[in-house]
Amino acid sequence: MNKIHVTVVALILGVSGAFGVAAATRTAGLKTTSAKPGASAAAISARAHRLDKVARNIARARRDKPPALPVVPAAHAPSRAQAPRVVYQRPAPVVVVRHRGNHESEHEQEGGDD
Repeated sequence: MNKIHVTVVALILGVSGAFGVAAATRTAGLKTTSAKPGASAAAISARAHRLDKVARNIARARRDKPPALPVVPAAHAPSRAQAPRVVYQRPAPVVVVRHRGNHESEHEQEGGDD
């Protein structure tokens, strides 16, 4: 390659690299501009209050016991004696017969020379 070709390719790669770094910086939010405040102090305190309320509800739910389960009647209780018996029966074998049309030598021919 000529020196001019090498220089042009190097310039193209350098410019595309610079554009790539600029795009990645903008995407990642690393640009050095002044940051805008996201929320007011009142909104933050209201959200903190709601989170504290949810945390208290979770702590109360952990402390409380779940309700007792209903008693299962003896008639509906499963037992080993009542388990159904499973009998496996094998299916009948599948027989596939393929006929081939070229069996003239196997058949008797009428009117032949004996």
